[in-house]
Amino acid sequence: MRILFLTQIFPYPPICGGTIRSYNILRHLGKHHHVTLVSFVRENPTQEQLDTLSELCRNIVTIPIKRSMAANLKFAALSLFSGKPFIVARDYVPDMQETVDELLQTGRFDLVYVDHLQMAQYTAGWGRCPKILDEHNVEYKIIERIAKSEGLSPKGLFAQIEWRKLRRWELGTCGKFDMVFTVTDNDKQTFSTENPELQNLVCIPIGVDFSSFSQVELDPDARDIVSIGTMSWPPNIDSILYFANEIYPLVNTKVDGVRLIVAGSNPPDEIKLLSERDNSIEVTGFVEDIRTVASRAAVFIVPLRSGSGLRVKILNALSMGLPVVSTSVGCEGIGTEAGRHLLVADTPDDFAEAVIRILSNHKLRVELGQEGREFVLANYSWDSIYKRIDAALDSLVPDKQSSTQKITRRTFPPPSRIRAK
Repeated sequence: MRILFLTQIFPYPPICGGTIRSYNILRHLGKHHHVTLVSFVRENPTQEQLDTLSELCRNIVTIPIKRSMAANLKFAALSLFSGKPFIVARDYVPDMQETVDELLQTGRFDLVYVDHLQMAQYTAGWGRCPKILDEHNVEYKIIERIAKSEGLSPKGLFAQIEWRKLRRWELGTCGKFDMVFTVTDNDKQTFSTENPELQNLVCIPIGVDFSSFSQVELDPDARDIVSIGTMSWPPNIDSILYFANEIYPLVNTKVDGVRLIVAGSNPPDEIKLLSERDNSIEVTGFVEDIRTVASRAAVFIVPLRSGSGLRVKILNALSMGLPVVSTSVGCEGIGTEAGRHLLVADTPDDFAEAVIRILSNHKLRVELGQEGREFVLANYSWDSIYKRIDAALDSLVPDKQSSTQKITRRTFPPPSRIRAK
């Protein structure tokens, strides 16, 4: 099968939830099909990154996209006076549209795989072959929850307008695709409830690389509270500020020697300032191997108040056998049982109490870690997820069976097809 794979984030290296999902699905598709990858890039890919993906893709095309606060403010202002949501307008680049149009007209593809909602605008009106939309999140839910948590602040008022506009656009877009992948049954149910006419929804979860996230040995004397996540994502920023300001002081006054470790790439200044305000808080930035941080953890926290989809960082933490405390929003859709696989708390007092329980009880740490790991091993292997993907593709393109052709030889794409400016 010839597949055009469009993605908003360059899928290598797989260092956050979005790229982990994109890379592993791309890796599977590349074993059986001829894949042309078209991706936005924030900076030029390294030769190592291109070489790695060239083993999976017959052709690679990269289109630069720039992000800045000034540009975001411009698109936010424009979105107030248009029907197009902010995240869609922000990610429209004419060079990407020109490239996709050219490939669709000349490529003779059997399937178009659109990775992330923002990329759907580039295939509008195309109907000569089946299209799949991979919805990493219910995007409008993220903005709706931001609106609730921000209240009457300027950010909250903008989010009140934006989430309704995005909901209309997102639901309408899902209806234009032959198949829509969701990452959880919760997300699937949300779409079905909002638009009962959507009959094209298939749940394809995110998996875990168990070899990379093997079990760690829990230190009975550990006092580190650990958070790991991409710190440029607004829900992650909000969650750390919420924990540091409203929960951590409650813990710090009752447990001696406790520390908060915030690991993740691109922390903004407001997160970096936490360590200057309190020397028991460490903001590490990007960590090459998160196991070095995880091995010091007494408890792993996910204090999310907004977001959607599935938090792969919880799956990774459970896979390593770490005891987890999460909000309901943080662990929604995973299928864990509160009190058995992890602890769940939604108020500052309850969250602090759950963290203190784990810090004070090594036996509870071990029990939660073991139960959580066994749950993930049983439910989130990539092999089982790949079977779901194959079945979905076979139903959508029955004359191009997904498992009948295994591609074993790759050549680097010709330079004329790589646009890395």
